[in-house]
Amino acid sequence: MARRRATNASGKSVSASARAPRVKPKNGPPGGALTDRLAAVERERDALKDELERSKSRLRLLEETQSQVRDRIAWALDSLHSILQGKG
Repeated sequence: MARRRATNASGKSVSASARAPRVKPKNGPPGGALTDRLAAVERERDALKDELERSKSRLRLLEETQSQVRDRIAWALDSLHSILQGKG
């Protein structure tokens, strides 16, 4: 008889989340879990926006510093070139 039941069983596997019963919160609105998730996602979005702004600011600072270093190196090379031309 066990074989008979096994042959009637569905061959499809079901994920654990699909098998788990859905539990609704007892206190709070029915959409409370969604509201909490939405609030968490909004906080994460705001944190990511802030981090992006800080990164952009840091990038601008690094680009300005790189430009200044490039200008100083060009000036030093020009100075050395002028010195070498004066000796020759």
